[in-house]
Amino acid sequence: MNEEVNAYIEYLANLHEIKRPTMPIFDILAYTDSEYSMTIKEIMRDYENIDDYYLTIQHLKGE
Repeated sequence: MNEEVNAYIEYLANLHEIKRPTMPIFDILAYTDSEYSMTIKEIMRDYENIDDYYLTIQHLKGE
């Protein structure tokens, strides 16, 4: 059991930080509040069927 724990600790120690790309600078005055709201709703609708919990567990398992 200790070997498994040590192996898992070593695995976690070797994980690297995920580098997110830098976003371009947007002119925040170029759009109205309703356009921002509509865009956010569209993005949320696009991703509502993704099971975040399942993907996280699969990633942690290494699959």
